[in-house]
Amino acid sequence: MFRSSTSQFSQFVRSFVQSSTRSNSTFVGTRPSPLRRLWNWTIQERPHWKDSPVEAAVLFCVFGITGSSSVALVRPALKNTLGIEGNMRDGPWSYRIASVVLVSPIYAMVLLCVGTAAGRHRYFATMSRNIFARFLPASMRQKLVCSQARSKIVEKTVEK
Repeated sequence: MFRSSTSQFSQFVRSFVQSSTRSNSTFVGTRPSPLRRLWNWTIQERPHWKDSPVEAAVLFCVFGITGSSSVALVRPALKNTLGIEGNMRDGPWSYRIASVVLVSPIYAMVLLCVGTAAGRHRYFATMSRNIFARFLPASMRQKLVCSQARSKIVEKTVEK
């Protein structure tokens, strides 16, 4: 039963990805789907945060929301999965170590989700990749990069 529900979910994801990546230009007079328009909005080029106060405000809000959310997710996860309760000041050491180990990858994932929801996928995909790059071997790093972030990396290397 579990395998059938997993395969149904995989088929749904495949069909969703295929439909969202399909070109809408083949149908004359049709508009892109709302998900496609949202995705295009999140990957568009934005001004640098030093040049735009609005960009700086959005980025700072995303970082603030992400930091609070990742800690709020890690604490119950440690308590419910490992049965460890504590804090960074009073310990125990198992809590401190597990918290540090879990916060970074969860932070990177939440950063990507919140950043994409804020319409800044390209910027936060690169930030998440940099966070994960500290923990993964070089052979795994390239597999983490989505096409939009990869194009941004290529643009930066061409500019130099």
